Amino acid sequence: MISIGKAKRHNISDSNLEVFNLNVANDKLYIENKKKNVFYKINGKKISGKKSLSIGDQFSYLDFHFKVVDFQYSHIDPITDTESLYSKRVEECPELESIFSHIEQEFIHLERIKYNEE
Repeated sequence: MISIGKAKRHNISDSNLEVFNLNVANDKLYIENKKKNVFYKINGKKISGKKSLSIGDQFSYLDFHFKVVDFQYSHIDPITDTESLYSKRVEECPELESIFSHIEQEFIHLERIKYNEE
């Protein structure tokens, strides 16, 4: 099992892989060769350059092989993951729940006024 992240404990150390970058961008896992004319295989196809990897893909280069069996991107997107952020804040400070609820009711009230529903 390999975990990829910013901490050194998540680094892959194999001398064969020194010519590759394995990283996450835009919620996807990518592999890219750092040197020209270095080819690798994804699912048996010869590749050069950057390639996104999906669950089930098999990477091979010389005698190094791995298969992506799972991929989880645990980054919290502050714009879209409001439910998790809300839960975390209420857990840290339970009295916030009533304040958030009041604010939510105020927004609902203002929306009704805006659309002449009251």
